[in-house]
Order: sequence, then C-alpha cells, then structure tokens
Amino acid sequence: MSCEDRISALHDDLLLKILSEIPTKDVVTTMVLSKRWGLVWTMVPKLEYKDTRKEGDKSVWCLLDKSLQLHKATVLESLHIQVERQFCDDADVGKCVSCAVDHKVRELALILPSQPKILQLPSNVYTSKTLVKLTLSCRTLVVDVPSLPCLPSLLTLVLLNVVYKDQNSHVRLLSNCPALRHLEVQRNKSDNVTRFIVKVPSLKSFTYMQIDERAARSFVLDSPGLRCLTLGDPYGDLDSIQNMPHLEWATVCHFLPYPNDNKFLRSFSSVRILWLTLTEVACCSAIKFPQLMKFTLHLHCLDDLDCSLEPLLFFLHNSPVLKVLMINYAVAIRFQDLPISWNKPSSVPVCLLSHLEIFVWTEFGGKRQEREFVAYILANSKCLKTVRTSPSYYLKEKEKEKKMEEFKSMYRVSASSQLLLCTKQDMWI
Repeated sequence: MSCEDRISALHDDLLLKILSEIPTKDVVTTMVLSKRWGLVWTMVPKLEYKDTRKEGDKSVWCLLDKSLQLHKATVLESLHIQVERQFCDDADVGKCVSCAVDHKVRELALILPSQPKILQLPSNVYTSKTLVKLTLSCRTLVVDVPSLPCLPSLLTLVLLNVVYKDQNSHVRLLSNCPALRHLEVQRNKSDNVTRFIVKVPSLKSFTYMQIDERAARSFVLDSPGLRCLTLGDPYGDLDSIQNMPHLEWATVCHFLPYPNDNKFLRSFSSVRILWLTLTEVACCSAIKFPQLMKFTLHLHCLDDLDCSLEPLLFFLHNSPVLKVLMINYAVAIRFQDLPISWNKPSSVPVCLLSHLEIFVWTEFGGKRQEREFVAYILANSKCLKTVRTSPSYYLKEKEKEKKMEEFKSMYRVSASSQLLLCTKQDMWI
C-alpha cells in the first residue's frame, strides 16, 4: 500500500480551512511534516490556544508570540486564548494582544484566571478599526479606557468579571462603539463601579448579571433599540431602566419587592415573551402588556411576605393576547404554611376567554388559595389545549399522589385540553 501524501496536494485555501478548525498548538506542529506545510500554517487566519492544565510552563505565550511574529495572513480572523492556571510573571499578555491588533484581528477572546498581578490591555485595543467581537474574562484585568477610544467596527462586547479603572471607564468604552449590537456584562464583588450605565442607541441584545448584595450599587439602562434583554440583578436598584419601545424578549431575576411602585417593568410593556423571577408580582399588576404572548413566572417567597396571587389576575387582564402561562410556585420549606391571598375577580380576563392555549403550574402544593387560583384558570380558559403540572418538591410521595388527583379532578371548560402530570424537569416547554 502506498503512503502517498494526498493532503499536501490540496489547494492552499482548503488546507487553510482545515488548519483553521484545529488548535494552534497542533497547527504549528504541521510545519515539520514538509516544506509545503511549513509555509501554509503561517497563513492560518484563526489562532486558538486552550490550556486547561493546572500546572505547566509558559509555552502558551512563547507559542503565541512566535505564531504572531511569523503570521502572514492579510487579516487575522480570530485570536482565542483560554488558560485555566496562573502563568509566569514574565508572560507578556499585552505583547501578544497588541501584536494581534496590529495584524488586524477581527475577533479577540481573552479568558484567564485571576493573576497575582494586575493585567492591562495595550492601548491599541481601544482604537482598533477591525475588531468585530471582543471577549474579556479575568478578575484581575483592569479596563483602562483612554480618553479617546474608538472601535467603529465592534458589534459584540463581552465583559466577564473584569474590573474598571474608574467609574467612567465603561461609559467611555460603550459611548465610542457606534456599531455595537450585542453586549454581555457579568460583575462580581471586585468590581468597583457603583453606578453601571449603559446608553447605547445601536444595542439590540443585552445580558447583565450581577449577584452582589451591596445596596450601594445601581444600574442605568437607556438603549431604545433593544430587542432582547437578560437581566439577573437580584438585589440591585432597577428603577432607572427606561426607553425600550422595541423590546420583544426579556428575562428578569429580581428579589427586592416593589409594593407601592410600578416603575419596575414599566419599560417592558412591548415584550412578546417575558420570564420573571420575583418574590411578589404586585410590581407588574398595573402595567399593560398588549403584545405579550408567553409569560413565565418563577415566584419565590423568601421571607414572611404575603405571596398574594391576586396581582396575577390584574396582570392577565392587562395581557389580552397571552397564549402561554407558566408558573413555578416555589415556597421555602420553612414557609410552607404561608397564607396566599385570593379573591375571585368580578370579570374574566380576555386572554382566558380567547387566547390562552398552554397553562403550566409547577410545585403545586394544594393550598386552598392555590387550588382556587388554578381552578379559576382551568374553568375560564376556553381555548386551552395543554395543561401541565408537577407536585411540590416538599411533599411526601403519598401526598404528591393525592395533590395530583386533586388537580386532575378540577373542572376544565375546554374539554379537549390535554392534562399532563410531569416531573419538574419535564415541565418547561
């Protein structure tokens, strides 16, 4: 059998496509295969290095340094560096990044663990004319934005657990990304910004996550072009969210009650799909949602607050075209006897009479008010096609069976609707 080298006979474009799909470390080793390969690898447009070892030498930086020095492609499509261990003090991260920017890199990802010393990006990163996507993840990386940054081509920016030189570093950065479409921000306790401001007219999707319980932090969002929003800020001040007339999809996690204030969620009135994780629903009972078609509520009673279900009826009255209603009623075990207020409304919400097709209730515990609420939905939803439920996690097996039988026995005005008794894992659709 002959050992003919057919791969080396392939066209350069095809070889480059093959090499672009494998890690940089393996790409470099191809240079020993033949003189033909020794020339081709320097033209690979994508460089990727993932070092998942807990211990090792500084090979990643030496390899990248050599790779970038010898790189001959007109445009470097992407440089992705992911390291899971602390590296040597003499590892020059800035040099590698700066060299990549000089090679007109379009996508740059730097995912690093915390380091003994502070890391900073070279200044040319903030003035790159070619960067389309920038991902930064490192708890000891300082975003130090110069006074005149300019990233005219940047479409996607991901900032994960970085820190900022001052209160306005992120503001300067965002205000000088005129084409930015997608933004993801994750903050931790090391983050020194007390008021995080996002005012980006071009922004289409935004993910914001922060779990710090310090009350001094606040969040300002004013991006009128937003269509998708994921907001995980359980303890922050969200009253400064505004101006989202085109928002279509949103998911929000927030644990601070707003009993006398409907500012919260007011700017979400245009959504079609809404996921909420709250401790009470009074904050959205007075807001109209004329386009809402799918609503998912995770209701968590974390203390002895009255977990009233009545505001849900006001919510339904304000959501006339709602087709999918999904409720996860999670009550901590120490509050299993918490009263749930309920009074039968005087009129039936329009969505129940003409639109609601899917109703899901997880963690069904069978309390009186809980039963009455569910029974009301089933008895008035004329277009209902599917009903799903699961028993409360805290119930014993015999009690679970009993509660499911109670649920099955409830009257449904839509005789053709299908009832599915599921585990919690099978509930969400």
